Amino acid sequence: IATILPAAASKRQLPRNFDERDRSLFQHELEHDIPPTYLLKFHDVLVSAEGLIVKGLKLLPESFAYPFELDEWKRSSIAKLLATNYFLRRRRAIETEVLWITDYWSKGYFHWLTDALPRLFVMRERLDQLTLMLPWEFETREFVAASLDAFGVKNVDFIKQNEVLECRSLLMPTHTAPSGHFREETIRGVREILLSAFGNSQGQDRGDRIYITRRGAGKRRIANEQEIVPVLDREGFQVICAEDLTFEQQVRLASQTRYLVSNHGAGLANMLFMPAGGRVLELRHRTDYVNNCYFVMSSALDLNYFYQLCEPQGQTDPHTADLIVNPQELERSLSRLLESE
Repeated sequence: IATILPAAASKRQLPRNFDERDRSLFQHELEHDIPPTYLLKFHDVLVSAEGLIVKGLKLLPESFAYPFELDEWKRSSIAKLLATNYFLRRRRAIETEVLWITDYWSKGYFHWLTDALPRLFVMRERLDQLTLMLPWEFETREFVAASLDAFGVKNVDFIKQNEVLECRSLLMPTHTAPSGHFREETIRGVREILLSAFGNSQGQDRGDRIYITRRGAGKRRIANEQEIVPVLDREGFQVICAEDLTFEQQVRLASQTRYLVSNHGAGLANMLFMPAGGRVLELRHRTDYVNNCYFVMSSALDLNYFYQLCEPQGQTDPHTADLIVNPQELERSLSRLLESE
């Protein structure tokens, strides 16, 4: 074990349009301790096609972003996992030293950008000496290939669906911050690398005011989006479906965006590419005090964070519920967002 980054403390400012009645949503996130980042080295481990790491008969907690995920696997899937990896899948031995930067959540857009790439960033000086190993699903994600190109990763290998790797030596930087939290210097370093590769310094395809829709998602949509699009249109916002754009197009568009509006979802992760001082309006579930990653991320990136609380439609679980946005309240929120400094 070697220490890459020391422990740190992260402090955040309250939202720009903070209402004292909403303090319970944000108070617990105003300061957070960031543990050290370590470089771990594992010998003679198995790595499954799903990205789970096994030593002997033990599933390693480093496979997951949070400890509770390991407990869930222990209760439901550990026996099947071991049987599959030890008896049913083809073994492939890897004798060279490999680099591992992912956990069980990393295949999602937000978690790839904000959890996995910061771990790649702290290893950037050694990338020519190592082979980056990724589970098979990552090979199908365009944003993964594009961002690895931006980092100059030349040696990457994917675990096939029907195989398990026997790794003699596996290097793993631990998370640079708990998922949903950020070290400013690290997440800004990731931002600089991606903007250098794909950002729009010429000002073409300018997207000054952007609304990212989740209409094609399976959850957390805006139930009455047809009512709010005219409100956004009157203020000059373009409606963007991030899934219709390549990663390079998303970076280029966001790099020219000064005002970004969306509800909680992966599209908001594109604030990573906005210029410092930009403004973000998150449409939030009225009772959600857990999902504060974009509030926290705005602070780490020197962006101005605004919010509007919304009622859920039907089910009330903030992780899945569609939201109903009050159009009149949105007009007031946009006015605050767009007002001069």
